[in-house]
Amino acid sequence: MAANSKRIFQVLWLAAGLLFVIAFLRSIGTPDEAKKWASNKVSNLISSDGGRVSMREFMATAEAIWAKTVQQRHDMIAADYGDASLMPLFPATSAPEYKKHPYSIWDFTPASFSCPHEVERVGRMGDGGKWVCGMSRYVNFPKDRECIIYSFGVRDESSFENEMLSRTKCRVWAYDFSVVDFGEQLEPTNRDRATFLQAGIAGKTNTTRSPPFYSISDLMDMNGHDYIDILKMDIEFAEFEAMQGLHDDFPMTAGELPIGQLMIEIHFFNGMTSSGYLDWWERLESRGLRPTWTEPNLLAITLNLGNKDPLLAEYTMVNVHDSKNIVFGGRL
Repeated sequence: MAANSKRIFQVLWLAAGLLFVIAFLRSIGTPDEAKKWASNKVSNLISSDGGRVSMREFMATAEAIWAKTVQQRHDMIAADYGDASLMPLFPATSAPEYKKHPYSIWDFTPASFSCPHEVERVGRMGDGGKWVCGMSRYVNFPKDRECIIYSFGVRDESSFENEMLSRTKCRVWAYDFSVVDFGEQLEPTNRDRATFLQAGIAGKTNTTRSPPFYSISDLMDMNGHDYIDILKMDIEFAEFEAMQGLHDDFPMTAGELPIGQLMIEIHFFNGMTSSGYLDWWERLESRGLRPTWTEPNLLAITLNLGNKDPLLAEYTMVNVHDSKNIVFGGRL
């Protein structure tokens, strides 16, 4: 009896399968159409599984997509304003203005370069955490190199630094003029790879201030470093002079900008203009920094900073003109 029941069950499944095949063949039409459908599916399987592009091909495609947005930036500004100096940061302040200018300054610097690896949130959700391109590359960092992270602007929130230390063998050098140490999130087991100095970050070093302020290149000299794998920066508008100082201290004629990946919060404080921002941004682009992730920081709106304009945004940028960048396999 049990054997008969099993056989009946098998026959029913077979019948259901035949009915499905008949219905499916009808749905895709003639034999030629069915053949075309199958051929397309096989091609898709081959291209998606066995036809992975090389890193060089991936970067070429990503660079072309990024370059397209740069051209769109220039074309739109020229068409709408003639020059960026005439463009407000946030022109769409009314319905009529929106119809003419349906964008803000942030739309001109989109994250249009694709990270070739996973993008992962590291640190807490909300203010303090950062998006890392290729976290697995830092977790599996080459044993013949030291992984170096600089963190500018710690306040009392060190979840990013702690997670990076917990999951990798990297070392962290952190600086903040407003606090005397890392936040409580830093676990005691990570202390031996974490260094903190109460100091500010500037375009040029000024040790007469209290606490002192240092340029990025001078901090690198103090620490004996010629390269930074990850630079995290949240320094309340000082990012503009700090990155300009780095650009000046490592000019293009001298070679590569010694930064692999940059996580930066941008602050439109102190009368920043569209032309001032875009000039600074394009200097970063000229050094190989490509935006691969962005998110608005809407706390400027909820805290009613600057007439509730969206003054803050987070960016993750990777350096494509960098032979040491572990994101792209660099080992020099």
